[in-house]
Amino acid sequence: MIKIQSLTIKEFRGIRDLTLDPDRKNFAIYGPNGSGKSGVVDAIEFVLTGSISRLMGSGTAGLSVKKHAPHVDQRNAPNFAQVILKAYAPSLNKEFTIERRVSTPDVVVITPDNDPQIKSVVEELKRHPELALTRREIIKYVLAAPGERAKQFRRYLGSIKSRPSE
Repeated sequence: MIKIQSLTIKEFRGIRDLTLDPDRKNFAIYGPNGSGKSGVVDAIEFVLTGSISRLMGSGTAGLSVKKHAPHVDQRNAPNFAQVILKAYAPSLNKEFTIERRVSTPDVVVITPDNDPQIKSVVEELKRHPELALTRREIIKYVLAAPGERAKQFRRYLGSIKSRPSE
């Protein structure tokens, strides 16, 4: 598990330049349609995994991170689209930074770059993106009645435990 210290998003999806500073605390994103809420969620997924799940799979008709993740005004300059996540790993009692650019989504820059424990945490997050709930899953839990919400969450946790490890 990691906690977000800060998140910087530049020229990514509908966001030109945004820095959030939750300082390791829980935070919520709210606003009207088109205000960038999904872009923040996409940015967190992208910096952790190098992909955006809602741009993949059936029904996406050829969407790609390189073509569709940069801000519309930077569509031809994906190198300007970047996400920087400053994080804290409580299990290690260490802070670190993860950075990715849309032009090279498989290249992750980790600082400090010489700590095998931090690299292991980042690799685990990439291998198991199911640990970060998707918007669809979050909404499902938010809209559920309190008693049902707990049952759904227990089922979800059970499904993670029963998956074979990679």
